[in-house]
Amino acid sequence: MSFYKQNRKEQNRFYDSKKWRRCREVYLSEHPLCERCLKAGRASTAEHVHHKIELTEENYKDPMIALNPEHLEALCFDCHQKEHHEGDEVGKEFYFDADGNLCSVLAKG
Repeated sequence: MSFYKQNRKEQNRFYDSKKWRRCREVYLSEHPLCERCLKAGRASTAEHVHHKIELTEENYKDPMIALNPEHLEALCFDCHQKEHHEGDEVGKEFYFDADGNLCSVLAKG
C-alpha cells in the first residue's frame, strides 16, 4: 500500500498547499492535453497532474521530486483512473476521488 493511501492527512496537506496548487495550475496551463492520449494520437483534455515518481514518506517534501515539472504528467480522467485504479473493477460509472472515496460519475457534475 502506498504512503498516500496510508496517510490521508499528509496527502491532503501536500495537495492543499499553495506550492502544489500553483505548480499544478502552471503545469496544466502549459500541458492542457493529456500527454498519454497525445502519444496515442488522440486529443483529450488534461484534468490531473500525475507524479511519475510515486510520492513516498521519504520524498513528498522534496521539491525536486514533488514539484519538479520533469517528474509530472498531465492526464485526462480515463488515463489517471487507469494509472491508479487499473484492475479495481469499478467501471466507467464510478471513479475514486483524491481521498480514495468511490464516487458516481453521475454526481460529478
